[in-house]
Amino acid sequence: MCGIVGIWTKDHSSREGAIKGMVNTILHRGPDHHSDTSKGAVSLGHTRLSIIDTSSDSNQPMADESGNYLITFNGEIYNFKDLRNDLEKNHGMQFRTSGDTEVLLKGLIAEGVNFLKKVNGFFAFGFYNHQKEELLLARDRFGIKPLFYAEEAGAFLFGSSLESVSSQLKTKSLDRHSLAKYIQHSYVPAPDTMLKEVKKLLPGHFLKVDESGVEAKKYYELPEVDGGNTKSLEASFEELLRKSVRRRLVSDVPVGTFLSGGYDSSVISMIARDEQPEIPAFSIGFPQHPYYDESQKAARIAKHLGLEHHIIPVDSKLLDDALPEVLDAIDEPFADSSAVLVNILSKYTRKSVKVALSGDGADELMGGYNKHRALLQSVETGFVNQSLKAISPVLQSVPESRNSAILDKLRKVKRYSHGLKMDFPERYEAWASFTPKTLVSELLIDYPSTNGLSYGLVETDFNTVLKADMDLVLANDMLPKVDLMSMYQGLEVRVPFLDHELVEFLFKLPAEKKMTKSAGKILLKKAFENRFPEGFFEGKKRGFEAPLTHWLQGPLEGLRSKYLSESFIKSQGIFNYKVVQSLERKAIGPIPGDAPHTIWAILVFQTWYEKNFTPSREV
Repeated sequence: MCGIVGIWTKDHSSREGAIKGMVNTILHRGPDHHSDTSKGAVSLGHTRLSIIDTSSDSNQPMADESGNYLITFNGEIYNFKDLRNDLEKNHGMQFRTSGDTEVLLKGLIAEGVNFLKKVNGFFAFGFYNHQKEELLLARDRFGIKPLFYAEEAGAFLFGSSLESVSSQLKTKSLDRHSLAKYIQHSYVPAPDTMLKEVKKLLPGHFLKVDESGVEAKKYYELPEVDGGNTKSLEASFEELLRKSVRRRLVSDVPVGTFLSGGYDSSVISMIARDEQPEIPAFSIGFPQHPYYDESQKAARIAKHLGLEHHIIPVDSKLLDDALPEVLDAIDEPFADSSAVLVNILSKYTRKSVKVALSGDGADELMGGYNKHRALLQSVETGFVNQSLKAISPVLQSVPESRNSAILDKLRKVKRYSHGLKMDFPERYEAWASFTPKTLVSELLIDYPSTNGLSYGLVETDFNTVLKADMDLVLANDMLPKVDLMSMYQGLEVRVPFLDHELVEFLFKLPAEKKMTKSAGKILLKKAFENRFPEGFFEGKKRGFEAPLTHWLQGPLEGLRSKYLSESFIKSQGIFNYKVVQSLERKAIGPIPGDAPHTIWAILVFQTWYEKNFTPSREV
């Protein structure tokens, strides 16, 4: 797990100062070592978090013995020992290190981009072939690791962060289409970024750069339904998940698990405990915010499983103190407020271990979100749906809030009834959003006329919904959140549910084998319910949320007074001040609804905007 940067230049011009500057922007991603090198048309940089083969032999950028091939690599290759044996046997390759970087380097030399099909792991890398003066970039199948890039004046730049690339651009301009999507979703969906000049490489894609230009291609597709294998589905699922966890426990440094108390992290922690009895588990609790607190549930599960358990009590002061650090870590506007909690969890986990396993990905793979059950329910034509659809206009005046169980239920009913009036793709997008499109259009001056996100949704095939979540929610929200916050703290997080063998097994099954309108993650429950207390898998899912209303009324008052002021807003020419003012009042009022999320998104954007532009600069 590391940070990578690079520059390819058509005229072979020296970019020593530029590459060092790019490395400096990602030092937090690799506190153990950093370096850069140049050869021919390319300059590569690397910052290292040592996990496998912690010796200096595996420092990067790494070259082969001839010096004609270079690589800068971020990630882990879990099957690198098997791949190494294959390369020694079939290609006569020799190795001087015991790590996975050299295996990836030699595999790309021997087999080119086809080698990626054999790799089990997560990665983003830049690989340079000096003889061809060709740069190859690639990103893992599901987007666990980030990769940004840009072209400017005969140069091609790439890196692990938006800042690493944008720091070397001569011009930067705000992408208003991306801003609209960001306000709606709380993140900018790939391949776009908040800057017109910079793009994200899509998951499962590679990109080649040479004198003829830049070409991107897809190398990975999720499989279509084929009914699954003939063995017991539960047994097959358990076997694949155990195998995945076993792979992700391989490390030359200490490993732990995140334990929220929910199904996903509990199952991962249980399997990890079976493999490594002394493995520690880490949770956070909210003693001052009982509505959000699930630490006691996590403690009961940890005791049941015999885990060494650590609970980090998150009080108001800890939350407040974490805010500046989180805003500093965000180099592209990203408004999922639970990032603050992931940052705190990562910071305290890092004091004990260098690697942690998480339960991310299970919801997207097996229909674990409330919206999945709502979508299944919404396609029915019964009395309940017809009634809710009819009274939707009346429900819009009902008070709502995420800070109370009753008002949160009302919020969900309103959202559901309103969605029933939409067609299926529009409904999916609305329920995958934090801020309605209509409000975004009122909020932004010169709102761009843009079509909704299209993911080939088919109402009668809910695997298309799960695939959409993989492409939209997982790749642009859940995974970037964990990467941003954990890497800021020098912690590597591994995601066993996203082993591609397990993912492919699940997507070959029809959706009804994974979810129904009353329950999601059916296979997970059936495979492991005998290892947990009775009724454990029947509990309702609570989101990993942060108390935004508290922040807006307290520690964020300074940012509000600065960035939401009439003078600042009007000098930008981006937001409609009257709409901002109305949202701010609602957000700090007794019935805030979803306004706190929208105001938080604006504040995150404003802090980023000030770093990258001045209010008087034309964008």
